[in-house]
Amino acid sequence: MGTFISRELIERIREQADLVEVAGEYLRLTKKGKDYVALCPFHQEKTPSFTVSREKQIFHCFGCGAGGNVFNFLMAMENLTFPEAVRQLAARTGIAIPAVRQEDEQKRVRLENRLWEMNELAGEFYRQCLHDRPEGAPARDYLARRGLQKETVLRFGLGYAPDGWDSLLNYLQGHNYSREEILSAGLAVLSERGRPFDRFRRRVIFPIRNARGKIAGFGGRILGEGEPKYLNSPETAVFNKRHLLYGLDLARPAIREQGFAILMEGYMDVISAHQAGVGNAVASLGTSLTAEQGRLLQRYTTEVVIAYDVDAAGVAAALRGLDMLQELGFQVRVVSIPEGKDPDEYLRTHGRPAWDALVEDARPLLEYKLDQAARTTGDKKRILQQVIGSVARMASPVEQEESIRLIAARLNLSWDAIKSELRRFQVERRLRQPIPDKIANKTHNILTDAKKIAEQEIIRLVIQKPEYLPVVKEELDEELIENPVLKKVYAFVKHPDEQLEPADWMDRLEEGERKTVSRLLLEESPLGDSPGVLADLLKTIKNNNRAQKKDRLLRELARAEKNNDREQVNVILKELAQLLSLPGGEAGPAGKGGKELSS
Repeated sequence: MGTFISRELIERIREQADLVEVAGEYLRLTKKGKDYVALCPFHQEKTPSFTVSREKQIFHCFGCGAGGNVFNFLMAMENLTFPEAVRQLAARTGIAIPAVRQEDEQKRVRLENRLWEMNELAGEFYRQCLHDRPEGAPARDYLARRGLQKETVLRFGLGYAPDGWDSLLNYLQGHNYSREEILSAGLAVLSERGRPFDRFRRRVIFPIRNARGKIAGFGGRILGEGEPKYLNSPETAVFNKRHLLYGLDLARPAIREQGFAILMEGYMDVISAHQAGVGNAVASLGTSLTAEQGRLLQRYTTEVVIAYDVDAAGVAAALRGLDMLQELGFQVRVVSIPEGKDPDEYLRTHGRPAWDALVEDARPLLEYKLDQAARTTGDKKRILQQVIGSVARMASPVEQEESIRLIAARLNLSWDAIKSELRRFQVERRLRQPIPDKIANKTHNILTDAKKIAEQEIIRLVIQKPEYLPVVKEELDEELIENPVLKKVYAFVKHPDEQLEPADWMDRLEEGERKTVSRLLLEESPLGDSPGVLADLLKTIKNNNRAQKKDRLLRELARAEKNNDREQVNVILKELAQLLSLPGGEAGPAGKGGKELSS
């Protein structure tokens, strides 16, 4: 029996293997707006038409039509099979692929699904305890004292774990989950005598969701005295805090809209920020920001403002996070919160306008690192060594010159001394060059008539703006789409797998379908994306279908009259009358004869 790689593991590998980074090892990518462009490696060209989207994790060449996700890119560049590309990217991201039989892997996937379902059920239990039970009163009072409105509490799904030893345990067992399953989810632990009891007790509960909004684990804040103050779920088959950012499921739209994320330290910081209207705030689940969290955030932005606590641990954590984020290619600024406050305290004390002013005044990475280095040493050479890496990673020569000017002024050093240190640092960095072009067949279909354009633009809208999907599903019969590729893509989008984004299922499409989807994702619509445009497109499809049906019926009517088949003539006339009476159809009397109807 051969080995089997689960869809969940494939998606995890794809999420960690950033397409921009992978493509950048083969191509000289240039930033253009929010995307990147390069000369296409699959056909000869002089003007870059190969586009890579970091936000969507999709590539498309507007010359030859090639498109897909990171797996498809690597398969084309290295002439790999899909499993080979998955394994190569797994090795790159440090994700182990276990050698297991297919039936074993399927068993593991079923167990994971049970964990996801159990977490959702546990979340509902904790919410009920908070809102509907007398024992939840202390937690409700605590959240009210922290200034949280009920709407905010509901939005983040906060709950309460009661003081009993087996409240959740009994609840889950009553829903047919075994003791072993509950232990494997980290919702219960074993006593020294081997008896299970609830992991979270007498704590306010913060569900920790993945980017798609599924509960992966929980954090609990104790009420009253006790240690630890905050307790997280242990690592499980679905919970690994290195790969999660608290609040990202809610923050994604605001991050994309505002162009940057605000990275905070704790649950309450993020919740208070969102309540105050700072919707682009997320938390790193502790002071140690990981590379996996950085790459996850990179899906949505390359600009980050760090707003950690100003105590010693917060400063040290910020510095570690700054270095890692810059290595990943982020533009980083740092908020300095006065009065020794954390973001939660500052927002509750001073409000949104004062907070916005702090973010506006956030210092760039280099300035922050210069200040921090100067606080720890007076040695100019050591300070220079601590900050020169930030200068070397700047893509813009103008930025580098300004940074050298700043360092020279702050440290009273010559430009030559700083540039010499910069050159030394750069020599140690490996500069990657693009490989020679490959030749590919050019296949680019041009859609001409109104029907084909309407089909294309409707599919583009439902891919780019999923909120339009319910309207399209209600108004548009799948059979009305004639283009076979668009029809198949629409069928796929119409029945999404856990509402995955296109990059998740791109490798499940055929080459021609990938070309179509990647183009529709990265090409701007000439018509716009307003609800009015969608209504016009749907009307075009319906009118076109009505016109085609009318032409068919008129041809059939002519044949029936020629054959003197009066019964068939009457049947066709009734169909024509019904067709012309439909909304948007032509007005006219029914049953006056084929010649008048066809005129």
